[in-house]
Amino acid sequence: MMAVPALCFAQSDVLQTFFSNIEKQTLESDFTFTITEQGGQPTNIAGKITMRGERFTANLMNTEVAFDGKTLYTYSEDNDELTLSTPTMEELRESNPLLFAKALTETYKPTVTQQGSNWLVSIKPDAQQTGVREFTLILRKSDLIPLSATMRETNFNTTTLTLRNQHLSTTLPDFTINKPDAFINDLR
Repeated sequence: MMAVPALCFAQSDVLQTFFSNIEKQTLESDFTFTITEQGGQPTNIAGKITMRGERFTANLMNTEVAFDGKTLYTYSEDNDELTLSTPTMEELRESNPLLFAKALTETYKPTVTQQGSNWLVSIKPDAQQTGVREFTLILRKSDLIPLSATMRETNFNTTTLTLRNQHLSTTLPDFTINKPDAFINDLR
């Protein structure tokens, strides 16, 4: 694991350094998605994720999802079906909150503040255009590993991705799913 000294860059460089690290290293983590609709009880979904740049694999609720940079693989254990598709950038951003954050920073200026031993990155996009009031990302200062990402929507729904047992490695996994006995639904 490559540690990043907390004081080696300006606060404005925190997010750029984080995105650069995720391009060069593989992030592996357990996660919980918490979805709270306006006035409703939160729904928690647990899983595992591995990502490097825009490529990722995720396992949750009897489903495996992977993106190798070109093809999106979605395997449903319940149906023993593997769907192959070519996702749009918007579909990728919807399935990967860190890609969504990166896309937001291309248009909207993030605010980076210290919060104890973490960096709090807040992005407030044009809510009418994006449907998002605020996107926040919490990064551990010592190594810029993400701890959580929260999206607050204009309809007052909130989605939070909380990462646990996360670490960076130089290992480059295969970001595909191979299920030779599954029904293949090829939409490419």
